[in-house]
Amino acid sequence: MISFEQSIAAAVAKTDTFSEEEVLQLLTIPQETTHGNFSLPCFALAKKMRLAPKIIAETLATKIELPQGISKVEPVNGYLNFFIERSFLASSVLTHIEEKGLSYGHASPNHKTVIIDYSSPNIGKELAFHHLRSTMIGNSLSRIYKANGYHVERINHLGDWGTAFGKLIVMYLREGRSLEDDVLENLTVKELNILYGSFSKISKEYPELENEARAAFTRLEEGDSLYRKLWSAFKNATLKELLRIYSMMGVSFDHYTGESFFEDKIPAVLDELREKNLLIKSQELDVVMLDDFDLPPCLIRKSDGSTLYATRDLAAALYRKKEYQFSKCLYVVDLGQSLHFKQVFHVLKKMNYDWYQEMVHIPFGVILQQTEEGKWEKGKTRSGTASLLRDVIEAAKEKILSFINEKNPDLENKEEIATQIGISALTFNDLKNRRLMDVKFDWDSALSFDGATGPYVQNAHVRLCSIMRKAGYTSKMEDVSWDTLTDDAAYELIKVLSRKGSTIAKACETDEPSMLAQYALEIAEAAHRFIHQDRVLGSAEEKSRLFLVQSTQIVLENVLDLLGLFPIRQM
Repeated sequence: MISFEQSIAAAVAKTDTFSEEEVLQLLTIPQETTHGNFSLPCFALAKKMRLAPKIIAETLATKIELPQGISKVEPVNGYLNFFIERSFLASSVLTHIEEKGLSYGHASPNHKTVIIDYSSPNIGKELAFHHLRSTMIGNSLSRIYKANGYHVERINHLGDWGTAFGKLIVMYLREGRSLEDDVLENLTVKELNILYGSFSKISKEYPELENEARAAFTRLEEGDSLYRKLWSAFKNATLKELLRIYSMMGVSFDHYTGESFFEDKIPAVLDELREKNLLIKSQELDVVMLDDFDLPPCLIRKSDGSTLYATRDLAAALYRKKEYQFSKCLYVVDLGQSLHFKQVFHVLKKMNYDWYQEMVHIPFGVILQQTEEGKWEKGKTRSGTASLLRDVIEAAKEKILSFINEKNPDLENKEEIATQIGISALTFNDLKNRRLMDVKFDWDSALSFDGATGPYVQNAHVRLCSIMRKAGYTSKMEDVSWDTLTDDAAYELIKVLSRKGSTIAKACETDEPSMLAQYALEIAEAAHRFIHQDRVLGSAEEKSRLFLVQSTQIVLENVLDLLGLFPIRQM
């Protein structure tokens, strides 16, 4: 497909005013159709040429030799507005979609590796609804980076180490539960959640249990065989449920290397910190001072010898760089952990690893749910105030299923489709927001088939598929008359389709899946307008209009997939 930006930049550069690079940086897409397809502000030349931007634009308009596909250039109030010939735009964009299919707009491989660390729940408890954000932001980013040419390594850095396991071990033994292998093999994460909740309640009456838990974790670190056996059983019970939920959500990982994986790599980290004179004693703790970065000390090891999150994250960073030689390493973790990652990255800097700059924290706000008192709060899984993700998915499925039973009761596989629409609705409700924003979750708005929702964009995809099914044949490019795709509705839809590649690139550059979610809404809205303005099937231009329907379906299917939504074909 011709790059209109590149051809415009080359044409303007021939006037010896802007360079091609300057034009590419300054070109914008006007919001108003009357202002053309691309707009170039001339204000940057005012001081250099000692002329008003309006005069500069008017002068340049007479000098520019119009490149192929550009029908005219108009000077307006200091801007140069470029208009693409409608039939040329249609042939250029739709031909490229036909050639590339679902990979239309994707970048060529850049031979760079990105690590994306996401979801990363704690072992010993069920996934709560608020875990949705890290899981689905990370899932979408992994797809966006791949579409933008990167090799992606998806890592679930499980929280499978730490004092929480000391608490579970203490409570399990305190209740006198069986240590037989068959009993441990059949443990469920629900039982573990109850155990942890029991510890929280009892430790308030018997605070000495906290010390027992810390001692139990120390024994676990030291390799106590019974404690290792219990820890392994707790981990396996949790993983069974995690894999079930991930499979249902269409989420997968290349590696489940949790904190325990780095246990034997920590001594080397401690040795290196000592050798570089970075590890010091402070109040019986081993720390790295970061006051030269205006940060509090980074805690490396407790007085009893136990390690901390930072220790394990340092070991993980060093391992990942050696193993994968990444260009970027992303940590999709909520905003509350910003200080932790600043500390870890700056410790790496003090260790003289210049690649610390390739480590990026991808922060996000939290999911808020309304309490009975009307307050918006983030639930807490351990204290039992959080909605479990499996329960929210089930509730969403049931709500969608009731809608299907009302509108299309004979739909095949309606249970599966209801689940996919429900999960997609939850995901889109999250991803349509800029990730730093907190998300207030409301059932009615999230599951609505109208407005900025997952069901709305999925319904657009379903309608496109329905038209193609009813046609009973595949429209071919040789059957298309490009001049019949120049009406306003077709033109606006094709303009939206033309921006897929640039939207993927921007979403990748900014680590913002919301850009792609908003783009999905634009496609859905433009598709609905096109379908409504004039019928496709039975029209004089049926084959041409059906070709645009096919092209739109291909683009929307892939955009939904990049977001982690299910591009269903019937509902």
